[in-house]
Amino acid sequence: MSSIKAFQTSLSALALLAVTMPTPGYTQGTTQDDDDNYEVIVTGARIRQGGAQDIQHFRSTALSATTLPRPESLTVEGLLGEHDLTLPAGTVPCAQLFCLNVQAMTANLPTRPDDLLFVGLAFDSNIDADSWKREPLSIMAVVDRSGSMTGPPIANVKAALHQMVDELGPKDRLGIVIYGTNSNLHLPVTGVGGNQAAMHQAIDAIAIDGSTSMEAGLTLGYEAAFAEAAKSGKVRMMLFTDEQPNVGRTDAGSFMAMAEEGSRRGVGLTTIGVGTQYDGALATKISSVRGGNLFFVDGPDKGRELMRKEFRNMVSEVAHDLVMTLTPHAGYRISGVFGVPDGLMTEGKDGAVAITVPTAFLSSNGGGIYASLGKGEERAHLPAATLADGAPLMDVSLSYVSALDGSKHADRLSLNTPTVQPATNLRLAQTLVDQYLAMDAATRAFHGEGNPKKAFALLDGLNSRMAGIDYADLAAERELVGTMRGKAAIYAGYAGEIPKDLQPMRVLGKWRVVTLNGVEDLSRNDVVEFTDNEEFITYFKRPLRGDDEMYQDFQINEREIYIPEGDLRMRYWIDGDRLRMKSSDGQVQIVLKREMTS
Repeated sequence: MSSIKAFQTSLSALALLAVTMPTPGYTQGTTQDDDDNYEVIVTGARIRQGGAQDIQHFRSTALSATTLPRPESLTVEGLLGEHDLTLPAGTVPCAQLFCLNVQAMTANLPTRPDDLLFVGLAFDSNIDADSWKREPLSIMAVVDRSGSMTGPPIANVKAALHQMVDELGPKDRLGIVIYGTNSNLHLPVTGVGGNQAAMHQAIDAIAIDGSTSMEAGLTLGYEAAFAEAAKSGKVRMMLFTDEQPNVGRTDAGSFMAMAEEGSRRGVGLTTIGVGTQYDGALATKISSVRGGNLFFVDGPDKGRELMRKEFRNMVSEVAHDLVMTLTPHAGYRISGVFGVPDGLMTEGKDGAVAITVPTAFLSSNGGGIYASLGKGEERAHLPAATLADGAPLMDVSLSYVSALDGSKHADRLSLNTPTVQPATNLRLAQTLVDQYLAMDAATRAFHGEGNPKKAFALLDGLNSRMAGIDYADLAAERELVGTMRGKAAIYAGYAGEIPKDLQPMRVLGKWRVVTLNGVEDLSRNDVVEFTDNEEFITYFKRPLRGDDEMYQDFQINEREIYIPEGDLRMRYWIDGDRLRMKSSDGQVQIVLKREMTS
């Protein structure tokens, strides 16, 4: 007999009912040389759920902005999606299109001390990357060309579109709808073979146009997609946008209804988010519907890179309406589920939790769902139930609809208590869940509670835990957490905890004038802002010479702030929430108090 806290790992593999191949949508076999039988090889052999595939918007904001990113742009499924979390198969390798590898290990989530076990339900497949093919498809690209897309955002979208044309096969088809103040069919749906040059020219001709009528753009796009589906069969819509609609309907419910109707009629939706103004919360909701997935690209080469790496996977749906029902045995309860939005989970009798995955896609990274188990309510004041090694711990029932031929499949398995060492990727998944929980709590403390000290404490603890991990390459995650920790330290007033490279950032943000001497253009209670693009903005409480705001440039190093207009050079130092500045001759002295951001 062993206590639950001594458990290590168990492994079980579930092979679902066989899917007959070949199918109308995909085939697995030898490559056809005859152009009439043209098929495109799919490069990924792993499977993961749809919805958010990354946290690139959250990450880019954290690394570049003057403050912490907002929690709405962070999802646990997105963070998990950036890593390959494939778990090893059981004693019998997966022999079917869709399988489930299940493992358990002792839970170690500091922000959730009542969790006793951490369980991975990882997706698996027998797909052979070298021989798996997809049938030709039609892509309807819907491109946001509104004013907020000016500059890098639209350039990134064009780069992604150019690469997509290069990734499409000669039997594929492409159409483009553009929207801004007006919406129009920029490129009628056209076969790719022999038309690549014209497609590239059409992409280059996309021009910026005013406001953002996303509703009109999607309406026109779906109309064209439905018409194309009646002719060619397999159609996918791709929306390229910063998700900032300001004309027509702008609520998530309206756009989700459009995506759901599209899915019912066989048209899935891939959203590619761009730009610093990107509304990640809206995009995440839209992508959670059946047939939906979501990516964000930041930087001039990221759109092209995404299409080169993931295009053939993001358009390849494998399963629909996947439902996993987890029923723990007596003495235990499902205490947490990670990997799907809250709206895709329901609770049933006997402590069962049903998890819905609307769509599973091919992917370069293996995906799955993760759950934690704790003591059942009936043992709230008792020790955890003691089970023998290998004893049944939880039942899992599974059902799904094949995206290939519409056939339905179902099966059941039993998860036993752990008996072997945990797989490296299961440990990695738990680390990433810990990272998500701490970052989510920290950003909510910072923005929602106005408590930067609590945010720092959470990030400091996470930073220390991640420093000791040696079983996975977490350089990017350490950079993210370390940068967020440093910025939280700035707002918390912990000068000794701020990395040297972030020291000048301590002045960035908004400050209210408390006292001043020797300055004519400022008054008490005016607000000034130092921006990360070296702009010094003054917001006057009382307009100065008729102006509510004044814009100037500034330069900064570790000791001095220099404002070229007026040739004003001042030493600066920060004392708690005060920024103190003094000119070398002592005639100019300014004291500012930091303004907390909402």
